[in-house]
Amino acid sequence: MTDRNIREPDQIRQDCARKLRAVQASEHFQAILGCLLGEDWTTPRLVEIVITPDGHTLGRCEGQPSFSAFLGASEDLLKNVHGAAKVAELDGDELGYLLGKVAEIKRRK
Repeated sequence: MTDRNIREPDQIRQDCARKLRAVQASEHFQAILGCLLGEDWTTPRLVEIVITPDGHTLGRCEGQPSFSAFLGASEDLLKNVHGAAKVAELDGDELGYLLGKVAEIKRRK
């Protein structure tokens, strides 16, 4: 492997976002993916996500002071991320980046 095959994290994020943006998904899931990838894909924009200790995924929309949007179960989020990754043909780095973002929101309590 040569140095030109190694991508910086932001390049991986951009490649992941480009591929996932082309996948047909509900506006709800587009908002989640956009938030995980730091993209502005929906209105209102989902700006923060957290997974609670009991496995619920909650979101905070732009302009809202608290996590008032129930987004579903964390198991469903992981299942949907894997499904979208397969459809978008994400490579290992891109899937790893996205799953790392999910892990970050799980640690945020």
